[in-house]
Amino acid sequence: MGVRETDIHSEDTALIGERQAAARALMAHPLLAERTHPAEFSLVRSHAEWLTQRFHRVLGYRLSVADDHARLVKRGPGAPAPLTRPTGAPFTPRTHTYLALVLAVLVEDTGPLGIRDLALRVREAAYEAGIDADPGRGLGERRAYCAALEFLAGLGALTEDGGRIADHRADALADARIHPHTRVVRSVAAHPPRAADDPDSFLAAAAVADPDGDNPGELALRRLLAETAVVHREDLSDRQRDRLAAHQWRAAAALSNLLGCDVEVRAEGVALVMPDEADGFPSDGPVGQVALALVRHLAGRLHPGRPATSVPVPDGELDAALEVFCGTDAPERAEWSRTAGPEVPDPERLRALVLDLLLGLGLLRGGPGARRLTAAAARYGAETDDRVPLIQDNDHDTRTQPSPPSGSDGGEDTPDPRNDLDRVASVLQAVANEKVSATSGDPGDDGDG
Repeated sequence: MGVRETDIHSEDTALIGERQAAARALMAHPLLAERTHPAEFSLVRSHAEWLTQRFHRVLGYRLSVADDHARLVKRGPGAPAPLTRPTGAPFTPRTHTYLALVLAVLVEDTGPLGIRDLALRVREAAYEAGIDADPGRGLGERRAYCAALEFLAGLGALTEDGGRIADHRADALADARIHPHTRVVRSVAAHPPRAADDPDSFLAAAAVADPDGDNPGELALRRLLAETAVVHREDLSDRQRDRLAAHQWRAAAALSNLLGCDVEVRAEGVALVMPDEADGFPSDGPVGQVALALVRHLAGRLHPGRPATSVPVPDGELDAALEVFCGTDAPERAEWSRTAGPEVPDPERLRALVLDLLLGLGLLRGGPGARRLTAAAARYGAETDDRVPLIQDNDHDTRTQPSPPSGSDGGEDTPDPRNDLDRVASVLQAVANEKVSATSGDPGDDGDG
């Protein structure tokens, strides 16, 4: 009997793990195609009913699963991540225009066709819509057009049957053959605009951060927790801050059961920690490694979360650290160049990508002259890099190299009363910032198979 109970428990654990892995895959890739993610799509197909019901119940998201792809339709607060090219460069408005035009053409079942034939159809669609766009007009137009096609290929919405899209980008006469997958193409746009909507009202309706009513408010709060790297209490409205205080444990349990994540509930906010978080940040590429080194260095110098939720980052300190980690003479550049992997961006590009990554994760905030390091950065460690010179700052609270006390000859340390305050703050923080793993069940989940 004991052996049989152990087997049942193991089967249940494996089943739960598969469902949660499938849910995490859908959160990371809302359009999940069998051609691009065969293993993850197989899990989603196997647990489609459970996932459909649970996403609707916990987050109010609609999931549809077809023979060759799955589409999770998200709604709620938080801007989606900007679309980017394989190089990491964000889409230009022109590339977005061509993406919309290509989708408008390919939603009809065109069958396989040449990339130059598709370009002619895109030009006709642009003319009918009153848009000045022609993929054959020049190199800039062709690059934007090919970037849109490569993005769709990455989603699994089309495949290259003969030749490569990149060939046409380099040579206007190259005619790669592409095979659109119509059902996937029709799922790319999760919320097609309606004729009566203007752009502002359409975007506003999709991002209501603080709806009226307790149930809609709690649903919006769960979506915010699931979609945002770290939710800081100070960023919430008074009403949502009260909801977080009242419902954070129930929300943590529901999200933990759906996604298999740990939930860190701290005085400054709440964060979801995924078991496969290493697939996101920090990554093994140059951008991820520099971002991690920068975060650890700044945390070691500036001590975020003692007890404030963020601390100012002097521009001089940030520039000095980025020069060490991203500069032409950085030893890491030579190491990355020797290893097979992503292309190493030039110093200025690497710097921009690192800052964009940390801003997107919420670890760094603000712009030049007003940047702040959030307390969440400290969870990645605090290791000051001695290669970064100490920067003298005249501001009493943010300088990274304190001046000797007035009248001191530097031969004897003078007690700093702020040290006592730091120790008191650390004790209070240790009590308040208790790390919690929310593993209890959602009361509303009873009865699910």
